[in-house]
Amino acid sequence: MTVQHLAPGVVLLTGDALTTVRYAVRVAIAARHRNGYPVPRELTELAAAVTEPGTTDTELTRAQHTSTELLDIQETARMLGCSQRQARRLAPQLDGHLHAGRWLIPRAAVDEHLKGRAA
Repeated sequence: MTVQHLAPGVVLLTGDALTTVRYAVRVAIAARHRNGYPVPRELTELAAAVTEPGTTDTELTRAQHTSTELLDIQETARMLGCSQRQARRLAPQLDGHLHAGRWLIPRAAVDEHLKGRAA
């Protein structure tokens, strides 16, 4: 593992150190996807910076296109003007997903539901 500190805030990674950072970034992105959290821009930029020249990471590409804001049941119920229990009933119809015991619902689906209800 080769790590060189060139200046304050500047680190040069080569060999196994760079491979380890690539792996850690992929794991972090996958965990955020799995748990329904958006991938921070800084993490996406780091992934792009440590990707080998001439290759692309399909996970990274997917992460860039799925920056959907997700709402929990409390926020969904507040927006819909209903109880949390009713919001949980509606969650599957609103393209919600159960992650770690919590419903996460795309804001776009809730907005669309509100527009349809108002029409």
